[in-house]
Amino acid sequence: MTTPSPDRPVPTPHDTVAPDLAAVEAEEESQGTWGGPGGGRGDAGRPRRLWWWAGGLAVAAMSALAVWFGISATTGHVNWVDTGHEIVSDSRVDVRFDLRRDPARAVVCRLEAQDISHTVVGRTEVEVGPAPASPSRHVLPVETATRAVTGYVDTCWYADEAPPTQR
Repeated sequence: MTTPSPDRPVPTPHDTVAPDLAAVEAEEESQGTWGGPGGGRGDAGRPRRLWWWAGGLAVAAMSALAVWFGISATTGHVNWVDTGHEIVSDSRVDVRFDLRRDPARAVVCRLEAQDISHTVVGRTEVEVGPAPASPSRHVLPVETATRAVTGYVDTCWYADEAPPTQR
């Protein structure tokens, strides 16, 4: 504890004065704390803005790359969507599917049927001729050895190309 002296009296709570806010801001501004004359962020905000721009450009570039890969992976290929099946009898299932392809080219599709234990009980390859438009809907039969519970398209390819390797 300090003892009062005539040269330096001990301040009381009523004697303390809050620092002058304008003086503190002026001192910080002159030292470059707030970006130099005029206040604001000045140069201190540039690196942060630069990172935002760089991040935005990187996201845009990656999005464009993903779209390009997606389009190039499907262009010129046969695409199909299974839209259903109908169990016709103990020895036949009809498979319904849509084909999206070059409508001027014939397509071969491998259709399969499975029983309740996921065993393939029927498989056939069918050729679908050229169509007036794409996509086109098809319903084709699969003969089965025992009663099937499902039927689906395993794979499709253009008739003038080699079939994909079987799994």
